[in-house]
Amino acid sequence: MTSESKYGEEKTGVMEDDGLIHLAPSNMQTYASKLSQMETSHVPRLVLRAKVAIVGDETVGKSALTQMFHSGGHMYPKNYIMTTSVDFCVKEVHIPETNASVELYLFDCAGQSIFNQREMNTKCWENTAFVMCVYDVSSRQSFQSVQTWLNKVRSSRPSTGGGPLPGVLVANKIDLREGGINARAVVDSQEGLNLAQHMGLEYFETSAMTGRDVDRPFNYMASQFHSNYESTVRRANALN
Repeated sequence: MTSESKYGEEKTGVMEDDGLIHLAPSNMQTYASKLSQMETSHVPRLVLRAKVAIVGDETVGKSALTQMFHSGGHMYPKNYIMTTSVDFCVKEVHIPETNASVELYLFDCAGQSIFNQREMNTKCWENTAFVMCVYDVSSRQSFQSVQTWLNKVRSSRPSTGGGPLPGVLVANKIDLREGGINARAVVDSQEGLNLAQHMGLEYFETSAMTGRDVDRPFNYMASQFHSNYESTVRRANALN
């Protein structure tokens, strides 16, 4: 049953003799929507954790990319400070249209050749879920080095029969492609894409200095980790 107020407007609901509040038809949909929102808000949140090894030659921008992503684009390092061991930070990434998020444990590893064989880097690569190989588009040497970096990280990972370690290849400093004849980039997009396909990595282009697309490779890894988790759960359920 419904009733009208003294202003002629339909009330949200009225109390009847049975002690229940009867909603006006026009408000049923709104009420149902609110109930749905309440139920959704009580769904337990899933938090996954993935370790990412970030590798590449010195000065390619590994630390700048990590800091820009971690700070939401607000902390570009003004002065270059060489990473001499391992820098570490954690950033949570929400997976759209789910109740899940992935905490990325980011290990920014030293790029100086004198540190390449140190035990610290090897420890940094243990139990890695993804690898991020970074090069500077204005340095062909850094581009040619990424295969070596990837091989080192993958060789430190025990063979589990699950295929090679997944990850991303990031072409950083793409702002250096601008400027016409004064552009400083020496590695073009097609070269980067070809190398990524050869290494079995996803390819991304970024500029830590301008903030352009810095989030994309990190969000991709978080999304892939969640997808892999979902696939594992489905396979496990199918066996039961």
